[in-house]
Amino acid sequence: MSAPWGWKPGWTLTLLLVVALWLRLSSIGFGLPALNDPDELMFELGAIRMLRGHTLNPGWFGHPATTTMYVLAVVNVLVFLGGWLCGRFASVEAFGTAVYGDPSWIILPGRLAMTVFAIGTIVLTYRLAKRLAGTEVGLLSAAILVLSPVHITYSQIIRSDMMACFFMLMAMLAALNIAERGRWRDHVLAAFWLGCAIITKWPFALSFLAIAGGIWLYRRSGAISTRASLVRLVATGLLGLCFCALLSPYLVLDHATVVRNLTGESQVRHLGSTGGPLWFNAGWYLTGPLRTGLSVVGLLLLLPGIAAAVRRPPIAMLILPLLCSFFVVLCAQTMVWERWAMPVLPLCAILIAFGLCSLAAWVGPRWRVAVGVVAAGAVAVPLFLTSLAQARERMHDTRQQASAWAVAHIPAGSTVLVEHFAFDLLPQPWHFLFPMAEAGCVDAAAKLRGKIGYGPIDQARGARANVDYGTVAPGKRDTCRADFAILTQYERYKAERSAFPEEYAAYRDYVARGHVVTRFVPRPGEIGGRIVTIVDFHGPQPPPR
Repeated sequence: MSAPWGWKPGWTLTLLLVVALWLRLSSIGFGLPALNDPDELMFELGAIRMLRGHTLNPGWFGHPATTTMYVLAVVNVLVFLGGWLCGRFASVEAFGTAVYGDPSWIILPGRLAMTVFAIGTIVLTYRLAKRLAGTEVGLLSAAILVLSPVHITYSQIIRSDMMACFFMLMAMLAALNIAERGRWRDHVLAAFWLGCAIITKWPFALSFLAIAGGIWLYRRSGAISTRASLVRLVATGLLGLCFCALLSPYLVLDHATVVRNLTGESQVRHLGSTGGPLWFNAGWYLTGPLRTGLSVVGLLLLLPGIAAAVRRPPIAMLILPLLCSFFVVLCAQTMVWERWAMPVLPLCAILIAFGLCSLAAWVGPRWRVAVGVVAAGAVAVPLFLTSLAQARERMHDTRQQASAWAVAHIPAGSTVLVEHFAFDLLPQPWHFLFPMAEAGCVDAAAKLRGKIGYGPIDQARGARANVDYGTVAPGKRDTCRADFAILTQYERYKAERSAFPEEYAAYRDYVARGHVVTRFVPRPGEIGGRIVTIVDFHGPQPPPR
């Protein structure tokens, strides 16, 4: 398809990338120095472990997120070198002290690294869509990702999802090269990107389906026989596994930790994210992250996009099997997470753009431009407005509101229990307690001064999905006596008390020993976060039951 109105694709893509950067960077510092997503620190602790031990073993393989922690380790080294050259850090020890006092030193650069990969996914989606269906489809699919609230959210958080999407798209481009040229060099590159995707996030092994589609398309052209195509398929898959072992050798060398981490990740239920039957999970994704990330009109345009894709073999073979398999895998899980929809977004964006262009072409030249503009606007405007609203929520979080109240009202010398990573409160003259499951409530400031690693946290956590007061070992709850408690999980357990009766009972008894002085409640489009409850325990407390 040729672009109407004399568009210059390069300039248009550049403008889209500028908008993408603005939407992502304007609120990328949300929460700092506090961490509203605790997993960000977990990934950073893996990177810190590698730097401390001079090893390529991050000590955690749950996602496995190896490439993510590699990138974070490199970023941390660059931050230290920059600070050292500027005279901010006299030594590595000084850098470590600064990081444990204010993780913004490494969290913000880490988030920026994720943004770089996010921009990369937009460019790769454009390139893939352009080669499959033309410039119009490429630009429209890129625009959808630029404005997608879900894509923006995970462009600003240190997680493995965005990097895995980047590697998946690289593998898909290599698969397209295989379909068009069939060079062994393209098979090697496809295997390399497949390996990168797998060691970033396990389910992205499904990217192999796109590679298989590329090989099938090349065989379909008559260039090779069926037997030769099977040889190439097996060889590329085995080479992908070899790259997994080469790039993340401790997946093999430390297989016991791999098994333990995978067992820990295999939760049947999770607070706020417990799934249901296949149809329930499908409805949750369609009405939740996919509707938010692609818009209602976008989801409707998927239908003509899929119908048109079926008649276009390259699109049908490279995108549809991968999209369907990802969606089935998502819906078959026992839990549901917004971030799990990430690999579906770029694939759907291409199909939506293809459906929009096909619909515009179907109505004829007289109405083509009008229909295209109206349909594109119906997709873009809700995405843009939702993205702005979610950015406001991130920058005005209930946890930071609770911190501001605590600073103004909690007296010096108080013992304060906090359930989230409230690094913004560390300068206050209080004694901090943090719940750590089997270890009970520990001295948070002392743990940070001792530069705690992920190992002790993982050991104390055990098989628990969450670390909060509700999951503290019953025999250790007496260690959680405090003058004040800032509870971020209480209302969540209360809402799901039938699924988590023991945890809720622990909270109910704990809160009953004091009195609730204030609550901070999120408001859609204005204030984000969870309901935060602050409890005052002044006076003698009865023992926990």
